[in-house]
This record gives sequence, C-alpha cells and structure tokens, in this order.
Amino acid sequence: MADITQICKKCGKKFLVIEIEQEFLKKKSLPLPTMCPSDRQLRRLVNRGERFLYRTKCQQCGAKMITSYDPAKVTSQILCKKCYREYYETHELVQPA
Repeated sequence: MADITQICKKCGKKFLVIEIEQEFLKKKSLPLPTMCPSDRQLRRLVNRGERFLYRTKCQQCGAKMITSYDPAKVTSQILCKKCYREYYETHELVQPA
C-alpha cells in the first residue's frame, strides 16, 4: 500500500495519507480523511468548547496567579502551586474502601 495524496476540501492544500494511517482507517472501517491535518485539528478545537483563564490570588498566601477555575463560581479553595503542594503533602488522601 503506497502513500496517497489527497486535496483538502476546506483549504485546497495537498496532504499525504501515509500507509500506517491507511491501515488504521481500514481496520476501523473508516473512510480516508477529506481535510488536511491542520483543518482536522482546528475542527476538533472548535468542537471542544472554549476555555477561559482568570486572574486571581491564592486563597492561602495571596500570591497572584492565573487559573482555569472561575473564582466567582468555584466552591473549593484556589491555591497556587506551592500552597497546593503543601496542602497535598500535609493532608491524608482518602483511600477507596
């Protein structure tokens, strides 16, 4: 099985579908891709939903930080890396029964 050159239906660029990828797609009964890897990745990113970053302060030491948790909505503490590590090392983890 040789590499196949496809033309992206979105941007018109040529891209390769290598032998290993063809074998994988055939095994899974999937069709050959019609979009180049860049456009496929972009489609995945668009479909996964937006993420936001928030500027806040560590609720233990007050250090400025950036987090993906909305400080207005979160119910647990937001800790900087240093404080989180200290918290993790000093509290016992609950083991499953």
